[in-house]
Amino acid sequence: MLLYLFIAATLAFTSGDDYQVVHGPESNVFTAGNEQYSRPSCTTCFRVLFASDYNYVTKKRFTTNDMNTRYVMDMEFDNRNKVRAAWGEYEQNILLRPVNMGNELQFWEFAPYKMFISFPIPRRVHDIRRGAFEGYTLIIWAKKPPLDEGTNNQRFLYVHPYAGYPTTATYAQYKQHFYIPYQNNYDYALCYQAKTPTERRSTWDGNAKLTTVGSSYQIYATKCSNNAATQYFVPIFA
Repeated sequence: MLLYLFIAATLAFTSGDDYQVVHGPESNVFTAGNEQYSRPSCTTCFRVLFASDYNYVTKKRFTTNDMNTRYVMDMEFDNRNKVRAAWGEYEQNILLRPVNMGNELQFWEFAPYKMFISFPIPRRVHDIRRGAFEGYTLIIWAKKPPLDEGTNNQRFLYVHPYAGYPTTATYAQYKQHFYIPYQNNYDYALCYQAKTPTERRSTWDGNAKLTTVGSSYQIYATKCSNNAATQYFVPIFA
């Protein structure tokens, strides 16, 4: 089934022609020199696609017989040179978009400190806009130092379904979910969830005029649930 993801679902798409980089990024945004490891020698650093296990046609989780398009975590833009500076109100979405084998921006990396780094833009990581609160949107943002007070907002756990995975931790029950360990002020767990076509997009100055050709869906933080097909994600290592 995962092979089919690559063979049959390669679709062409582009962001709107009026996409603007209002503030350019730092000059070294495409280098990994700030990391405390060497990519070639790191045995736990993997390039990976994260596919949603939600079938937007059947409105259920994918089965082995489903032949519909898979959606993967991707940027809101199509060229890495469109990455912006980490300025408030100009944050950039991480969207679910159709898998495209030619698009390097769909690749991520498991990295130290429970972070998920953009493989082609290693100084950008998964972040939740304005804090780990319910309903807030997944974006890319400048990677913060490990001890920075804002770093917890960039730390997430992918809960693998492997046998022997820790069973005593709170997150253990949420297999194939992205769990948010450092959430704010809730007595329940937060996880990533993909939006559906009927859900309204969250907008701000940086994405208010964003248009994409083809379907795309935001991802946001919400209460973890094993009954929500939109909370299941499948890593494909490449």
